Amino acid sequence: MIQLQTYRDNYLPGLTDIWNQTFVGQPNFVRVAQADLLCRVVRQPSFEPANLTVAAEEDHVRGFVHFGPRSNFWHDPSGLRADPTEGQIYAVVAPETDRSLVCDLIAFAVDQLTAAGARRILLGPSWVYGAQPFYNGIAGAYEFPGLSAARHTLVDLAADAGFERLAEYDTPEIDFADRAQLDHLQAVGEELRPRQRELGLQLSVRPLVSTFLSRRECVDLVRGAETVATAAYGLWEEYSREYSKRLFGITSVQVAPRWRGKGLGKLAVLRAIEAAIQAGAAGVHLHVWRDN
Repeated sequence: MIQLQTYRDNYLPGLTDIWNQTFVGQPNFVRVAQADLLCRVVRQPSFEPANLTVAAEEDHVRGFVHFGPRSNFWHDPSGLRADPTEGQIYAVVAPETDRSLVCDLIAFAVDQLTAAGARRILLGPSWVYGAQPFYNGIAGAYEFPGLSAARHTLVDLAADAGFERLAEYDTPEIDFADRAQLDHLQAVGEELRPRQRELGLQLSVRPLVSTFLSRRECVDLVRGAETVATAAYGLWEEYSREYSKRLFGITSVQVAPRWRGKGLGKLAVLRAIEAAIQAGAAGVHLHVWRDN
């Protein structure tokens, strides 16, 4: 008989195994070790054992759900500033064939969060929305809706449970088949190019090692030895498979503090878009959390 138990350290091997069993073979699967879950989840300052509930049959872990009050990681990297009126379900992990268990785990988390004062609950089992303190870099099977069979199951069952909209990326997209968009981008680029020259900035492109974006490149605006602004781009294989066209992701947009307010972030993104077009992109998504 399956029982729901609060997380204890002796459950860690089972959590690792059920993660790997659930997502193996799914797009963007990353096999985790116990050390990964320790580092990314258990040892994070905001981790509360009471908020990770394990479904166990005797000593065998069948699944787990991780939840808590929503915290804004970007504004509070410690994750300790949280709003109890907003609950967050960080992860629901169970075999997609065991739909009843997935439903039970979702329902349990909703009940616990509601009892703690949550008036709104977000189901965003991914590092991309509110779960940055947990699973960052290992949640690949969750990141791309419509690609993972386990993700399909979760979306369906969440809807059945009354969730109106899953927490997802709302990323701006530029379709390069849209001539008006390209003309606008070109005009903005022409406006900003003189600023690059006035500031004595050079353009540099370098390869970037990434877990999730293969063949990723980084466009840097540099002045001497200083990197002033940067934006990365690369083929997003999961989206490309889903939509049957070469979609690139623009990520890691950064501007050094003393150079901000000069339009250099926009210029770096435009340079990355130009490079993506040269690499054969049919469109780009800007992958950034809305309040980041």
